[in-house]
Amino acid sequence: MTEKDDISDEILNHSPSVDSLVIVLKKMKKEGHLSEVLQACVRFLRIYPDDIRLRILLAESYAETGFISLAQAQLEKVASMIDSLAPAYRLLADIYAKQQRHSEGADMLRRYLTHCPGEPEALKSLGEMETALVSDEGPLEKEGPLEEVVTSDDEPGDPLVDFATPTIAELYYTQGQTGAAINTYERIVSNNPDDQDSIRRLNELKGMAAGPTGTEEKSAGDLRTGKERLIMTLERWLPRIEEIKHV
Repeated sequence: MTEKDDISDEILNHSPSVDSLVIVLKKMKKEGHLSEVLQACVRFLRIYPDDIRLRILLAESYAETGFISLAQAQLEKVASMIDSLAPAYRLLADIYAKQQRHSEGADMLRRYLTHCPGEPEALKSLGEMETALVSDEGPLEKEGPLEEVVTSDDEPGDPLVDFATPTIAELYYTQGQTGAAINTYERIVSNNPDDQDSIRRLNELKGMAAGPTGTEEKSAGDLRTGKERLIMTLERWLPRIEEIKHV
C-alpha cells in the first residue's frame, strides 16, 4: 500500500464519522480500490443504514464490478428512502405560501409531485400558487382561465385538477399520464384558441398516443422512462441530502 492508502486504512479502522467515511471511500473508489470500498460500505451500512451517500457509493461500486442486480437493489432502496423524504418539499411549499413566496412554493410543489404524482391536494395547491403568481406578476402568456374539476376519461380515478395550465399538463406527461396531459391541453386550447404553443404540444402528444402500441415496445419504453426518472431524482436530491437530514 502507498502512504495515502495507509492513512485511509487508518481512518477506516478508528470509527470515523459518516462524513469522513464518505470522503475517504470516494477517494479510494477514484483510485480504483473497488473491493475495499465494497467491503467498507457493507460494513459501515450496518452502523449507518440510513445514509444515502453510502448506499450510492455501494451501488456505484457494484455496478463498476459487474454486479448489476446488487447495484439495482441498492438504488431501489435509495429511491425509496428519497421518496420518504419528499414531504419536506410539501411542508416547505406550505411555509412559502404563508410567506407569499408563490414562485418558490410552486417550485417545491413540482418537486414534491415528482415523488408523489397525481396527489389532488398538491395539484390544487400548485394551481392556486400559479394563480397567485398571475396576480403578483401580471398574466402569464400561456396560462388559461381556471375551470371546474373534471375527471380524465382516459385514465379513470385520476382527477384532472381544475387549474388547466401547461405546467399541470406537463406534470401529467412526466408522470406517464399522457391521456390526462392531452385532456388538460385540450382545455387550455379550448379557452385560448390562439395559444399556438399549446396547440403544437397538444398535436405532439396526440401523435405519441396514436403511435405504435406493441406490448414489447411499450414495456421497453416504460423501463427506459423509469430508469430516467430514477437518475433524475437521484441527481436532484444528492446536493440536498445533508440539508434535509437536519430539518
